[in-house]
Amino acid sequence: MLCKQQLEELSLENQQLKEDNEHTKMHIKEMEISRQPLSEKIPVADQLFKEMSHCLFDLKALCSILNQRVNGKEPNLSLLLGIGSLNSSSEESESYHSTECLTKKLSEAHRLRKDIDDLRIMLSDCYAQDMGDNCITQ
Repeated sequence: MLCKQQLEELSLENQQLKEDNEHTKMHIKEMEISRQPLSEKIPVADQLFKEMSHCLFDLKALCSILNQRVNGKEPNLSLLLGIGSLNSSSEESESYHSTECLTKKLSEAHRLRKDIDDLRIMLSDCYAQDMGDNCITQ
């Protein structure tokens, strides 16, 4: 027969194994949750990303229109009317959760920011030129 001390040791060891088992189960559950796509964890994030992608496309179109006008050209009517943004179905099929897609969109956003800065400079130069042309010299 087992002595009382051995039973206590086995009971403590059993309790420790149960706790370790629970800890491992929790860890596995956390890992499963972390591997879920973003859209399953936060459904709104997927919608937000899609909306931001459409805004990025629309801002590119707006920059293009303004550049055309600043350079004295007629604007692209499909961009002006927003028809181009309706045809962005290729973005619908993109996986918004892939690292490549996110990196691509971030790169596009950086490029767009530079285009906006360049456009702002061109517009302020045009404004300064107009002000100078309208100024009455004495």
